[in-house]
Amino acid sequence: MSAAGPSAAAPSAEARAPRRGRPPSGARERILEAAIEALKADGYAGLTFAKVAARSGESKPLIAYHFGSRQGLVAAAGTQVAELMTARILAHMKGARTVEEIVRGALLGTAAVMDDDVRLARLYFDLAAISVVEPEIRSTIGAINEQWRRILAERLASASDGVPPDRLRAMTLLVIGGIQGLALERIERGDARELSEAGELFARSAADAARRLSS
Repeated sequence: MSAAGPSAAAPSAEARAPRRGRPPSGARERILEAAIEALKADGYAGLTFAKVAARSGESKPLIAYHFGSRQGLVAAAGTQVAELMTARILAHMKGARTVEEIVRGALLGTAAVMDDDVRLARLYFDLAAISVVEPEIRSTIGAINEQWRRILAERLASASDGVPPDRLRAMTLLVIGGIQGLALERIERGDARELSEAGELFARSAADAARRLSS
């Protein structure tokens, strides 16, 4: 009898069969990355499971397994984009001690994000517009905005020339409005010299506003 008995036989059909119900490792991350790239290229209106499947190499049923719906996929992608943008902006705010330094850091961080890939900023504003009519995306955008308001409010409250607690939210909204407005101008006009000057003027104006609120 050969030394290779039954135990050395080919793997059983059960061993060869794929394990159902267990998505391949890393599939969710590949799908999410592909969705972000598709959104940057085609916007919310152009996003389909078919495009994401082609980019990620995963199947449409697997996309649905992980994210449920197109809106669920977009919500997850929007959250990840916001996390990337926030981390980059906070890096430029590191060490800022005054209101002017905090606002200038936030402006420089936003500009850095747009220098890397202006489509990220376009995507944020695209999703913000869509959120008006899509409840799931509205919830995601609302959570992203509230998180950013909280982060910025904490920085402004800890500034050496910070504003009183009862005026903090108004100051925070002023700063966010200015940053978003300048970002929209840059999307439309490109990196123009006058936008840098406008950013400096806004940072100084915010500091003046904080001093008046504290007086």
